[in-house]
Amino acid sequence: MSTNDGVTSNVSASTASSSASNPIGVNLSIISYNMHGFKQCLPVVRDLMLSVQPDIFMLQEHWLTPANLSKFDDEFSQYVCFGSSAMCSSVEAGLLRGRPYGGVMVLVSKKLQSHIELICAADRYVLFIIGDLLIVNVYLPCIGTTNRLLISEEIFADVSSHLCKFPNHKIIIGGDFNVDLDACNQMCDFVKVFLRGNAFQRCDELFNSNAGPICKLGTYFNDITGCESRIDYFVTNDTNCVRKFEVLDPDINLSDHRPIAVECTCTGLRLSKVGQLMIVTVTPWTK
Repeated sequence: MSTNDGVTSNVSASTASSSASNPIGVNLSIISYNMHGFKQCLPVVRDLMLSVQPDIFMLQEHWLTPANLSKFDDEFSQYVCFGSSAMCSSVEAGLLRGRPYGGVMVLVSKKLQSHIELICAADRYVLFIIGDLLIVNVYLPCIGTTNRLLISEEIFADVSSHLCKFPNHKIIIGGDFNVDLDACNQMCDFVKVFLRGNAFQRCDELFNSNAGPICKLGTYFNDITGCESRIDYFVTNDTNCVRKFEVLDPDINLSDHRPIAVECTCTGLRLSKVGQLMIVTVTPWTK
């Protein structure tokens, strides 16, 4: 379902009076992928659904306007889709100039529909809970973005304000960080300070010692120059829950990013009655 504020959500919130059974422990597969446009990378997401069959997709840069967010529901009926458009302000102002940009979306397998709790959605992040996992899909501003560091500070401050409300949850943050965390610059230092302050560890480093050639691939690449780097990440505050990390390399990929994937152990899943539909108000960020 799409709303005028640029959020799509078919997520049912659990109510306090819900009846529950014993917790279930499962392994969840999660893919993060910068689409570089919904239309051109739609086939890639479809192929990944067939080949990898992930439980969760965390997508960035779908480039859709608020009115077109329902395309995710139309194309991926086997998933619950919720997220936002980055172009709310532009649409409202009637200033659709140049190419489309931004947007984040989460797709969760409908077998987990009764376990989803959507906490917050903005044009650069989505935060939600499944069982004892608190998961954040994030898209940080790229080089050249006006007030890049300030926007990033606001994003992490807002995310942190939510994380502190769930001290008993294992946290997974994934997405396009738009910075090489092995580099040395102001943006890199800022992100690493946030990670250290919240006891986050990079999932790629957890498996780096015995990683194969696929895991060592760059997550961003330029076919023309032949250059590539790692700017897409998964991080966690509980290394025991992460069982696997890999960089995927689809045969056909029209994005300039490669998908990354983790497998996480999730407990605390409980069957609950379906509550009311959750609608999230978006606070727009400056592009």
